[in-house]
Amino acid sequence: MNKKESLYFILAVVAAFFLLLAGAWTSPTFAEEQSYIEAIVMFGALLFVFSVVVVVAALGFHSFALFMALFLAIAVSIYGVEAGVIVIVMTYLVWGLVFAIQMLLYHNRVESAVRWFRERYTFKAFSREYKVFYPMIWAFYFLFEYIPNRLTGESIAQFNPKELYERMRHDLRP
Repeated sequence: MNKKESLYFILAVVAAFFLLLAGAWTSPTFAEEQSYIEAIVMFGALLFVFSVVVVVAALGFHSFALFMALFLAIAVSIYGVEAGVIVIVMTYLVWGLVFAIQMLLYHNRVESAVRWFRERYTFKAFSREYKVFYPMIWAFYFLFEYIPNRLTGESIAQFNPKELYERMRHDLRP
């Protein structure tokens, strides 16, 4: 999508919102006004689902984007936009937790974690997920390695995600 097409798309979305808002503003009855407001909310929800799918697809998770679109559309249509936000946050937290656990196991050179990464990732795919879940890796390390070792007085293993990234460059296929 080039710059001109993007501008037309944004103008069309803004114009649709203003048309629906004008309809709500000039409605002669309360019921008609509520219908326009519901249409505005539904249009916003669909725009939200679309934007999440575009972002997920742009990050490189093309097959996951379709799954996320369907799941988000169902959640938003049944429970509203808040449910869509909850779905996104929970998906990030759950998959980030899995990815972070595997990264820490890989850090400790557990053979099953090494095999898990080799079976599921190319280096390019790993690199994308590494960047997306980088905060989760640190949060998991802090909660499950740093704090318990500080409380028990055990020595804390050095953790360097950049070193793990370079090790992955050598362990995974390009």
